[in-house]
Amino acid sequence: MKQLEAIIFDWAGTTVDYGCMAPILAMKHAFLQQELSITLDEIREPMGILKIDHIKAILNMDRVKLSFNEKYGRYAEHHDIQKIYAQFEMNIFSMLHEHTEIIPGVLDVQSYLRDHHIKIGSTTGYTKKMIDIVAESAKDQGYIPDFIIAADQVNRGRPYPYMLHQNLVALDIMDTRSVMKVGDTLVDIQEGLYAGCWTIGVVKGSSMLGLSKNEIDTMHHDDLKQRTEQIKYQMLHAGAHYVIDNIAELPLIIELINKTGNTHVA
Repeated sequence: MKQLEAIIFDWAGTTVDYGCMAPILAMKHAFLQQELSITLDEIREPMGILKIDHIKAILNMDRVKLSFNEKYGRYAEHHDIQKIYAQFEMNIFSMLHEHTEIIPGVLDVQSYLRDHHIKIGSTTGYTKKMIDIVAESAKDQGYIPDFIIAADQVNRGRPYPYMLHQNLVALDIMDTRSVMKVGDTLVDIQEGLYAGCWTIGVVKGSSMLGLSKNEIDTMHHDDLKQRTEQIKYQMLHAGAHYVIDNIAELPLIIELINKTGNTHVA
């Protein structure tokens, strides 16, 4: 029976930066600096794609489009996207080093994968300059994937599977059915599915849930359950094969897939 050979992880919200706070805060402030107020839900919806595309997606939302028109008497143009992105870059680089802490459970999962000779790859919505900062800090904390690629290193980022394809080349993997993609956003799930891989969603720590570790620890159980169940439903509806509460549960899913066989990926 063919076993899983590689796990391809997302970064912010999956392996580092619990709650995916850096891009959320940087994005919110970039719009505010143009006197445009956007909600956290609007920021989270396109999370995981290349950041300039993320800004474009927000500006194309009906409410934001109307708000922009009311403010400037026209709809957003290319130079507006570039201006907001430039501000986003300034914001993210000023705060990124403060949001690189490894998510609890990641190092244990890494140890499990190493013990079972499973390779570790990664993709991200960050640019190479951004992920270089994150990866260097992660390395200092003990998390060291075998391969890292950023959204601006391929022709198209997520949901296109091109970053994942580059992982397969670098890790020398032929059969996509022996690969698992793990992420915290809907475009992570789409990326994995388009590549023909097993695809796993992670709820706690995710940008979709958007809660810090402290907020989760102090939230009323029923409220937290309602919110996590909603995220699980969205991920499963998007096509995820499995959705787990937190990254520490991943070895159980790996063992389940290896035991039952992975020759038929839906």
